[in-house]
Amino acid sequence: MKEPGTLVEYGATIDAAAMVVPPDTTELELEPGHPGLGDAGYVVRRKELFDLCRRHRLGNLGPPTVVYTPEETRIWREVSPKLHELHDKYACSIYLKAKRDLAINETEIPQLRTISERLERETNMHLVPAEGALPYRTFYEYIAKRGFPVTQFIRHGSHPEFTPEPDMIHDCLGHVPPLMNQDYAELLTLIGKAAATTARGEQVLALKRFSWFSIEFGLIEEVGETKVFGAGILSSTGEIPHSLFSKDATRRPFVTDMVITTDYDPSQMQKDFFIAPSLPFLRRELEALVRRFDIPVL
Repeated sequence: MKEPGTLVEYGATIDAAAMVVPPDTTELELEPGHPGLGDAGYVVRRKELFDLCRRHRLGNLGPPTVVYTPEETRIWREVSPKLHELHDKYACSIYLKAKRDLAINETEIPQLRTISERLERETNMHLVPAEGALPYRTFYEYIAKRGFPVTQFIRHGSHPEFTPEPDMIHDCLGHVPPLMNQDYAELLTLIGKAAATTARGEQVLALKRFSWFSIEFGLIEEVGETKVFGAGILSSTGEIPHSLFSKDATRRPFVTDMVITTDYDPSQMQKDFFIAPSLPFLRRELEALVRRFDIPVL
């Protein structure tokens, strides 16, 4: 049985206090079982993009221009049409409109510098190049300043339908489009400000769970139907039908006190989903949580 204030992540238990002073990974580390571990060419490419994006992040240079390889483009062209078809059926309207406005297509991997410039004009958000998954606290500090960290590498070609870590497909076809919506951008920024301001690890953990079950793996009611809202679902051909129809998953109304005490394991298909009645509802619930925690950001 886990102690209160801990999080299951990739099968390991993390103390909530560690979120307040995050470690900094200076070199590429692929977890055991990663599909690219035995592919020397893939590892070299990942290290190249790791170093490039880390240099741009730490230097505040914005997303670098990346010349993608034929293999990376092939993977994008294999996954994008499948996701596009599922999005048309099951994605929420906020996402669909934003994706159309950004003109993200199925044939060419977009350059994030161009998308970042468009976001800045629309919602005053911008994209921050990330070498990989950043520590929670670091991630939220960027979001608090209206920057969203995004990776620019592509998942391994042996499992194009799956990635054990955030990649370009997850970020660009999941997280990025909704940033075109002002209400969504304000919700996300408030999560970032609160998590970056509090010095209490258990509060960071609660905010992370709130974000996980809304921004990452949330469902939303829309005209009497349940639609996909979270980026983790939107960027996975497997998670979309699983989240809506699987008998192995639970779907419950979004109750904040239940959400912030629910653990999750990002290395597996999710088993718990919460349905929000609207985006304004999530904003009100988050504001109430921030006031309860007495975090001075409102």
